[in-house]
Amino acid sequence: MSAEIVLTDRVVATANYAYLPFDVPPGVTRLDVRLTTDRAASVGVGLFDGRGCGYSSPGFRGISGPERSEFFVALDSATPGFTPGPIEPGTWTVIVPVFFAPLPTGVTVRVESTTGTPVPPLLPQPLPGVVAQGPRWYRGDLHCHTEASSDAWSTGTALTPAGWAEIARDLGLDFLAMTDHNVISQNWSLVRDAGNDVLLLAGEEMTNYFHGHATVSGLEPGQWLDFRQSPFGLDLPTGGARIADFLATARDFGAFVSAAHPFRLGLGWQFLAEEVVEPAARPDGFEVWNGPWQANEEVALAAWDHQLRAGWEVVVNGGSDLHGVTNDGGNRAGLPTTVVYADALAREPLVTALRAGRSFITRAPDGVEIYLTATGPGGQATYTGGRLHGAAEDAVSVSALVRRGGGMRLRLLTAEGEVSATELDSDEQTVPLDTTIGAGFIRAEVRGRGFFAMEALTNPIRLVVGERPGAARPEIAPPPPS
Repeated sequence: MSAEIVLTDRVVATANYAYLPFDVPPGVTRLDVRLTTDRAASVGVGLFDGRGCGYSSPGFRGISGPERSEFFVALDSATPGFTPGPIEPGTWTVIVPVFFAPLPTGVTVRVESTTGTPVPPLLPQPLPGVVAQGPRWYRGDLHCHTEASSDAWSTGTALTPAGWAEIARDLGLDFLAMTDHNVISQNWSLVRDAGNDVLLLAGEEMTNYFHGHATVSGLEPGQWLDFRQSPFGLDLPTGGARIADFLATARDFGAFVSAAHPFRLGLGWQFLAEEVVEPAARPDGFEVWNGPWQANEEVALAAWDHQLRAGWEVVVNGGSDLHGVTNDGGNRAGLPTTVVYADALAREPLVTALRAGRSFITRAPDGVEIYLTATGPGGQATYTGGRLHGAAEDAVSVSALVRRGGGMRLRLLTAEGEVSATELDSDEQTVPLDTTIGAGFIRAEVRGRGFFAMEALTNPIRLVVGERPGAARPEIAPPPPS
């Protein structure tokens, strides 16, 4: 048996949300939602259940951009991007993000509720455990879209999580983060989808439709992060918050958050101004490399370098941002690859290593490798992501081992700028550098010929003026893979 409810509203302009509440009676086993407008406009549609539509509400059941105007939610299944599960009686809410409505536009939402024989609700399954034991360098893609993202679904060639795992095997990747736009249904069955040799990280791309995106890696299945933030100086939307609130929730969840494609035209990260005055508004990471290296990547790299000089604790990472395997933008799985030194191939060790910056980024899974190490006063030793302490004038010896870089150029950079440039004449070459603690940090890049020829770059080793912490021990650099 079914019944239909018709909801109406009028929307206009951009960067706002409409909320259309409706009542769900007992016994409902499925809801079908269809949105129409009375004139051309760009709007989305989503759903909150009876637990409410406030910021970070556990009642969030999914959302779509303008690519999809109808969906269903049932006890044991749902449209990709929407979560199945219990349909409890109460006041539910349709949310309509308004991307662009140049003229006042009538919105009609038809909700069909179906009652029937209940079936066991489908709930999120547990996380994958330890996929591989032991510390080593693990390779992965931290920005992956599935058919749960409506814009990926609309390509017709979006991958499922299981499809991503198969590609990872083909490419030699160890881990992938399932970062779909504002939704979490892709995280429901990661153990089943991954098999026993790939780690699929539960994730989300927090897609603030009007002020920027952030990839989130390392959630628990069922955890969700809200997208309704406004930068300082702008009013909060209904149900909204500041970016520091979003980051606090993500950290409580134990996830790694990175500002995504921060200088991509139309998708840029608009929270940088408040990051200057409020450290709590700074994400863990900065995605300087998103898909093919282009001009906006150069801008992102320069901005991150400026953050390092200012002493910010922000690390870099990259990800393919692949929406569909057939595309005209040059996006490919594992392009680029983030290579992370972690104690094991599992969620917590990987997130810990990402936050610490124990990583470098390379153009492809089999691309250039850079292994950066350093020794300093008092027998200190460390590697990418680590720290050395001492007086500003204390000597530091740096070593950069580069693989597959023959014919390319290695640049070593500190807070003073480029301090070394070496033409590499071998596919395995070690380049030394002597500097001081006062240089602030040391990082490395390998570039080929041409302006957009970035091949690999590292997170820094930080050089800190001050006493070495009493408990600090030398960090023996891990051997590169044989």
